[in-house]
Amino acid sequence: MMLRSADLAVTRLYAVEVSGWDSKDHFFVERCKLEWDEESSKQVALTRALGKNTLLLVRLLEEAESDRSHAVVYEAEFVGKTKRGRQQFRLNAVVPS
Repeated sequence: MMLRSADLAVTRLYAVEVSGWDSKDHFFVERCKLEWDEESSKQVALTRALGKNTLLLVRLLEEAESDRSHAVVYEAEFVGKTKRGRQQFRLNAVVPS
């Protein structure tokens, strides 16, 4: 029996630091997990609400702080709430025009 590639989709979790402006125009920095899989792309769950088309800076947290990664810009798309009441967002790549 052959497995289809969809059956092999793996979800990975990464510790990240997310920053930007929330729906009340307050700047925030929040650490959370980035959920990354081939089907749903990249998603984060935040404690705060965001405005529509909010841009976020997402930085991968490395175990060795001397190897700090660079932040990547994403547009946040609201997809719902988690069971714990966090705001779930899909991260869409921002393409410079």
